[in-house]
Amino acid sequence: MISLHRTIKAKKSQGDFYIRGDIEITKRYYDGVAHEIYRETWDEDNHHLGIFDGTLSFSDASKKANENLLSKLEIDENSNVLDIGSGFGGLPRFIAGNVGCRVIGLNLSGRENDYARDRNREVGLNHLIDVIDGDFNDIPFKDEFFDIAVSQDAMLHSPDKRELITECARVLKKKGRFIFSDILNTGLSGEEERIANERINAPYLGTFDLYREYLIENKFRIDEISNLGSLNVEMTYRTVHDNLIEKREFLEDEKDIPSKTIENTLKGLKFWVDKAREEKIGWGLFVAVKD
Repeated sequence: MISLHRTIKAKKSQGDFYIRGDIEITKRYYDGVAHEIYRETWDEDNHHLGIFDGTLSFSDASKKANENLLSKLEIDENSNVLDIGSGFGGLPRFIAGNVGCRVIGLNLSGRENDYARDRNREVGLNHLIDVIDGDFNDIPFKDEFFDIAVSQDAMLHSPDKRELITECARVLKKKGRFIFSDILNTGLSGEEERIANERINAPYLGTFDLYREYLIENKFRIDEISNLGSLNVEMTYRTVHDNLIEKREFLEDEKDIPSKTIENTLKGLKFWVDKAREEKIGWGLFVAVKD
């Protein structure tokens, strides 16, 4: 296990108090029933959006999203990589398995992290991957420690996205690369975004302009901003919705998940499908280099 090199700083201001509250809500969400629902309704290793082309399965679409992100990394076996919001660890396993480099996954949820560690051992990659319990808004590593920082559809959970990007800039070496995809607000009204955020206990969704502004503010050179399309958001969440209907009886009877929870989750997923179809929820990929 790689050692931590920085003591997590204390949060003191009133604003930080509310941010910590948001972080605890996210942790409880992924440590709770969401853990079981995600395990049964998403692809085995990948709990992020997929790139569909009409012929791909959910698993293949998820793999295609991994391949697209990996193609942007400019990586080799000597690279030191940080994945922020690593979830069940699918992206670290994909990177380490294909490249042979060291990857650290930083993630809030203890249940997800336990699963990731077990899965890393199962596939024989635990010697390349470390899983760290922690908050990506307060990264517990020293300055200029990593060659590459990545994130896959996790930054929407940050209560302060400016601080998050500042932290990524801090831990990246000069000329280090920061590549991330995230789910974005591309037209939601205030009430629509409240409903969308309620499903996943997220504080707010970023936008193309917001992430561009924060990257520039933190002295990143932006090499690429790609619109990955609302259709892929719609297709992903429609698949998860349908999988949940199929697994509903199992989740209620074998995992003791209340019927009301399943019903509310289905309602939330359908809302996301509908708003993505209206192109109000989007998906973007950002490629940046620390100058």
